[in-house]
Amino acid sequence: MMKKLNLVLTLPLLVSAIFISGCSTVPKALQVAENTMLTNFSAVKKNASADQGNSARWGGVIAKVTNNANNSMLEVVHFPLKSSTRPIQGNKTQGRFRVYFSGLLDPIIYKAGRSITALGSISVSEDGKIGEHEYTFPVLKASHIHLWKEIQKVDVEVTHNPFWYNPPHWRNPYFFNNPKRVIVRKPATPAKKKK
Repeated sequence: MMKKLNLVLTLPLLVSAIFISGCSTVPKALQVAENTMLTNFSAVKKNASADQGNSARWGGVIAKVTNNANNSMLEVVHFPLKSSTRPIQGNKTQGRFRVYFSGLLDPIIYKAGRSITALGSISVSEDGKIGEHEYTFPVLKASHIHLWKEIQKVDVEVTHNPFWYNPPHWRNPYFFNNPKRVIVRKPATPAKKKK
């Protein structure tokens, strides 16, 4: 009897675990074989010359886009990746890196502030500047770049009608003093500069 009860309890847990694990899929262009070793950003930051030619999958937020004659360069603020390879934005970063892609990356689409994940091989680090600060950028020669959709956050509050509740609750001041409303706030659009 106990074995049947255990099976009845564990079967729904297993089924739900399978469904939940299927929700965080990696985009096809960013998938690698199971035995592929991907080099961590922090390891390259410490010693870039030792990892040249190794595969890596890094992500973050675009800080700068430059289109050269033969390729495009993205300067990216590094953030750790979720299991779906989407960058987890936060208040701390391990630094910046540059991604080179052989082709045009339109700066209107690949603009500053958008999240990307790139898959490619590590190349020779480059010296550059962030503002006036000297900086050594790890470099990734990307075979694939995934541009993530922008997520718009919406605040939602719900108004409770006091007549939805039983008469004993009508006397409860909580329902009358704390009304909730549905409010949808659109993100503020920056004002256009006049020339």
